[in-house]
Amino acid sequence: MTIVRPSGEAVARWNTAFAEQTSALYQASKTGDAEAAGRLALSYAAVAQAWRVLAGDLAAPLWARHACAVAAVEFERRAQLESARKSGVELR
Repeated sequence: MTIVRPSGEAVARWNTAFAEQTSALYQASKTGDAEAAGRLALSYAAVAQAWRVLAGDLAAPLWARHACAVAAVEFERRAQLESARKSGVELR
């Protein structure tokens, strides 16, 4: 069985985006202000994009690409929620 690994650049992009998202989430949970929500929204969007890059790796198994695509959708949803929160809009 051959193990296929994503490109080092894609993994590095995901690691960087996820580290920023973790930091932004911590800040937002501490302050709860609009600036923190904006930072969190941007970081969620960056993680979503990183997941999309991983989902586009045609060398990866289909199940792994699908899991990455599902994760991208969830992080996009979170980015929208935080953007709305920053704007003072409540989404349902």
